[in-house]
Amino acid sequence: MSKKNPSTANEDPQNLVKGLIVGKRWRIIDKLGEGGCGSVYKVEDIQTFAKAALKAESNFVKGGSVLKLEVQILKRLEGRKYVTQLFQSAKKKTYSYMVMTLLGRSLNELFKQYPICTVSTQVRVGINILYGLKQLHEVGYIHRDVKPANLAIGRRGQAIHIIHILDFGLSREYVIRNNGSVKLRMPRTNTLFRGTVRYCSANTHTRSEQGRPDDLWSMIYVLVEMRGPLPWNHIRGKDEIGMAKFQTLDTTLCRNSPKELLDIITHLRTLDYYTRPNYFYIYERLHNVMRECNYKFSDPYDWEQPSTATSIKKSLTYIGRSLSRIHFHTPSSADMYNVSSYFKQPRKLRKSFPVFVIRLSSNLRRLIIIMRFRF
Repeated sequence: MSKKNPSTANEDPQNLVKGLIVGKRWRIIDKLGEGGCGSVYKVEDIQTFAKAALKAESNFVKGGSVLKLEVQILKRLEGRKYVTQLFQSAKKKTYSYMVMTLLGRSLNELFKQYPICTVSTQVRVGINILYGLKQLHEVGYIHRDVKPANLAIGRRGQAIHIIHILDFGLSREYVIRNNGSVKLRMPRTNTLFRGTVRYCSANTHTRSEQGRPDDLWSMIYVLVEMRGPLPWNHIRGKDEIGMAKFQTLDTTLCRNSPKELLDIITHLRTLDYYTRPNYFYIYERLHNVMRECNYKFSDPYDWEQPSTATSIKKSLTYIGRSLSRIHFHTPSSADMYNVSSYFKQPRKLRKSFPVFVIRLSSNLRRLIIIMRFRF
């Protein structure tokens, strides 16, 4: 019995066989995941062996093609950073497909490994998401489903340090283009719920039309969760979560985050559907944290550093060996006040610690920072 040729195999979009050549260019390597309408595959260029992601969708899906919308958006985003890039798209007899950037792990995966992130990682992730959303808004679309699962790092090189926005299946055009002119689309009075309950804006729960500010509210919720559970983390009902979002004080929401996040929320509360967010102001507030704390964009993210357990073990080993050479003085009341102040204001941890007569070793400093942000 002859072996079945992959090129003539069943082309069900949810079961494209390994080795199948799509578009005379892309070889199916592996299946990455699937949804209600289709699947995503890892593919490689048969000439250059470059890796990419292929999303396939049935041509008979009810409610219209989601993939067609994504292709349209990615074409407008061509050449822009912080978003996935489109390489090829086409429609076959039974399914349509698009080939795009193959990204690395999603923030959803990374946050499972690092549920509490440092402020350094938090604000830099925020700046990345902000850039991506600004790019999307500039081409006339809102995302409507910003969440950790739809944000991912690159696979290699500098892209590993960039947070990319992906999955535009719930996106909507908020402008109308007519004969070269562009104007704002009129908001609908009663809309269907679109988004993820945990991260969507409070406005979304009222079935109001989503605009650019709603994407930024979702960004805020993602950033807040990087420093601890969201206040509605334990609530399950959609309406109950919506009520919690309205009732939660901004100061409560930002209790584990820099005060600059509260400044951003104050700005968002001045916006409505028609108002353009001040992206530069939001960037400046996040970047202000970096300036004050001497954070750099080139600093490793939490998931790029050695594990916490390994860092603590190395630090304790070094401290244990050096303990006999360290002499402490009895702390005064002023010293104890300084200790309290330093732990209430974690940004100052990078400065000299006033309790000890001697300068602490770099390993001990690192241990203090790790313990402050991890536990």
